[in-house]
Amino acid sequence: GELMKRDWDTIRKILTKLEESASSDTLRLSNFPPEKAEEISYHIELLLEANLIEGEMTPTLGKGPTSFYITRLTWNGHEFLDAINNDTIWEKTKKSFSKNGISMTFELVKTVATETAASVLKSALGN
Repeated sequence: GELMKRDWDTIRKILTKLEESASSDTLRLSNFPPEKAEEISYHIELLLEANLIEGEMTPTLGKGPTSFYITRLTWNGHEFLDAINNDTIWEKTKKSFSKNGISMTFELVKTVATETAASVLKSALGN
């Protein structure tokens, strides 16, 4: 396949979906739109490597996206999602990176999102 890039909106979507489905069921490839399968599968693998989610990749025979079942967010996954959950914070966070031409990494995204949330709160309290 062609070179995949990390897509932070996809990552956020997966984590949000997992949080919403947490009580009911495991998350599988079939829970996502088929045209996104490659991309979702790739990002699930990244999220597993980063220990943000728990579950298992289940390689299928032949080519195509690897299927998986994901059981839950880890502590780090919850912390990370909490930092980026709010739409306003998320948009501001992404803007900070693109404005400064800095690559988004897990640590930086979490830091910037956390600081963005803090400053939004501060200004809300200040009024």
